[in-house]
Amino acid sequence: MNILSAVLLVVFAAIGVCAVVRELSLRLFTDKTAYSVLLITPVDNADNAEFVLRSAAAKLRWGRGCRSCAVCLDAELDDETRKICETVCREYGFLKLMTKEELMRELYP
Repeated sequence: MNILSAVLLVVFAAIGVCAVVRELSLRLFTDKTAYSVLLITPVDNADNAEFVLRSAAAKLRWGRGCRSCAVCLDAELDDETRKICETVCREYGFLKLMTKEELMRELYP
């Protein structure tokens, strides 16, 4: 039992050290004025759209340190996929659902 406790302690200590190194490197080596936009076009079914949006949200959260947002492009989505995209975009503040025309107005005012 003592060996199992020692192994768990070493594993958790290694995870903690990795987390501290990650946080320090993000704070030291990221540009605070950088701005990134991730453009997402879910074209398959609704399940795939939810997976893609949640993956993009996780990717943007891990890459914090710069101002980031993701744009889900409404390229003639069906109703079910659009509802899922709207729900996921509401959950995360940095995800936006836009049509092609809205995106063009944002890019070229």
